[in-house]
Amino acid sequence: MRGNLTSELDAFMSEATTAGCSFLFAPALPNQGRVTAGGHQYHGSQLITESEAATDPLAPASNSELKSFISGERPIHQLDLEQVRDPSLAELLQRLSTRGAVIIADAATDDDMVRLRRAALNLPQVALIGSSGILTDIPALPQVAAPLIFTNLLIITASRRKEVKDQLRHFAEHVESSRSIWVDPDDLPAATTICESIRTAFADGSSCLVAIESSTILDPDLQQRRLQAAEIVNLLANCLQAVCANQNVPLLAVILGGDLAQAFCASAGIEALSVQESSLKGGAASKVLGPKGFQDVSILMRSGGFGDADALSYLAEK
Repeated sequence: MRGNLTSELDAFMSEATTAGCSFLFAPALPNQGRVTAGGHQYHGSQLITESEAATDPLAPASNSELKSFISGERPIHQLDLEQVRDPSLAELLQRLSTRGAVIIADAATDDDMVRLRRAALNLPQVALIGSSGILTDIPALPQVAAPLIFTNLLIITASRRKEVKDQLRHFAEHVESSRSIWVDPDDLPAATTICESIRTAFADGSSCLVAIESSTILDPDLQQRRLQAAEIVNLLANCLQAVCANQNVPLLAVILGGDLAQAFCASAGIEALSVQESSLKGGAASKVLGPKGFQDVSILMRSGGFGDADALSYLAEK
């Protein structure tokens, strides 16, 4: 539970309450070790405030108790695992789901998430709030898998998370034909300088990795750190736009982090992406719909730190 979650929830709940909704708050993601117990969020056996998420430099997890993120005078109900696994779960949700009420549900397994979603879907006035875990049993649409063909590979991120650092380090050490461009957050280069370095790497037949030099000392003020992060994200988004718009050969751009992905789509004026299945283990790549200059560009967007330390290296194995 990181970032300005209270404000985001309040904005959504205020609008939805006006429409007569109540809310099922179930942010567990069991298949990635994130569970809810006693109304608190855990990563494995640790409260998230005692896990690595607590040291995230830009969005530290400062509270594990889910009800602390609910503002206002809303009725709050908490369901333990016994209630979640009871056959009468749907009836219980119906009794508790008065207008504006929030139901916080414990969950430790994928089956728990499936039960919660199915019970809530029978109650049209209940809005679901959670992670992708709430979609656990929804089958993917069948599509024909096809190899993704690309000549150039660019991995770009503004993340400082340890998982991302480990992945970047592994990529740099194990991919022979690769070039790493480390951006100093205290001395940001011009976007054109970064773009030229990327193009030089491609001309040499190398994959390219662009990331933040994370050994620098962070500003002690969290707000200043966020402002600096926004500046870095915008810089990298503009670089990525310029590189993608001037490709003469197929490019795969791997964007780690939702903030950078959003900034890139905004700066490039991208209104839609066409998701297509591919042979990539990292997920489905996308094609940009609209801008002609992006026709040879495939984009893979992932949360920063998703996967093991070698999760990026296989991308270079064309």
